[in-house]
Amino acid sequence: MERIGTIARVRRYPVKSMAGEDLNETQVTRSGLFGDRAYAFIDERNLSDFPWMTGRQARDMILFRARFVTLPAVPAGNGASAAVDYALEVTTPEGQTFRMGEAEFTEFLATRFGRPLRLRFSEQSMTDVQPISIFGLHTAGALSAETGIQLDERRFRANFYAQWDAGRPFYEDELVGRALRFGDTVELRVIKKNQRCVMINLDPDTAVASPQVLETVARRHESCLGVYGQVLREGVVRVGDAIQAI
Repeated sequence: MERIGTIARVRRYPVKSMAGEDLNETQVTRSGLFGDRAYAFIDERNLSDFPWMTGRQARDMILFRARFVTLPAVPAGNGASAAVDYALEVTTPEGQTFRMGEAEFTEFLATRFGRPLRLRFSEQSMTDVQPISIFGLHTAGALSAETGIQLDERRFRANFYAQWDAGRPFYEDELVGRALRFGDTVELRVIKKNQRCVMINLDPDTAVASPQVLETVARRHESCLGVYGQVLREGVVRVGDAIQAI
């Protein structure tokens, strides 16, 4: 095996399209980071094959911050825990706190966003394409130069942020089709590039949109930034762990 980088940052998104949280370590299962995208809201008027309520429809959704009050450290059985083991609190941008699953919170969001919403919970992460997303820190720096905006890497909503030993942006694109080991046990296969949408226009702290971000990615990078991965072997990953090509 060849060492190719280090895990610089690990992030989980307990609620689809809401703010992520930094983790020092995480259990990685076949369906992704344990607790990642465990909850989502469905827009009941949206009959398409993408019915989710996201920051595409309401930018300030990304400013809601979710925190697990109860989440088992190690999943049981097939890599998922029973729903009863989950307890989640969400804080609004204004500082009000709700417990996920309470009708009051769903009603609050429905009123705020002007849409009939239904909460969904799943033990399998409700990601769009693949269970893992990987993004290089040098890529964020290069795109900052291309757009003329200092871009926080959090706007790209990856699970693993990598510091590549190669020291060049877009290095993750070169890994498509390859198997990687993260830490001592977790193995992933890089499946494809991540085709981007308007979510990357949104500043993670303010939700202010900068349309030139997606425009630049579309014009210079075929609308793709970062890569998706499939889990081949489960285990625990920690910040600072080595990334190796198998």
